[in-house]
Amino acid sequence: MAMNDPLGDMIARIHNAQMRNKSKVSIPASKLRVSVLDVLKTEGFIRDYAAVEHSNGSMASR
Repeated sequence: MAMNDPLGDMIARIHNAQMRNKSKVSIPASKLRVSVLDVLKTEGFIRDYAAVEHSNGSMASR
């Protein structure tokens, strides 16, 4: 499935998780998303994030 707006998708996932009181969100990782997550962390909108490498070689941000 092609994603046209990766940042919008990331923000929507974070927002939806927050609305459901979830403490973790899985998001496909990219350099752009990591840069935005850095800013969100610096500004206090998120506590932290971690890049996780899966056994099949793909990356995800948590």
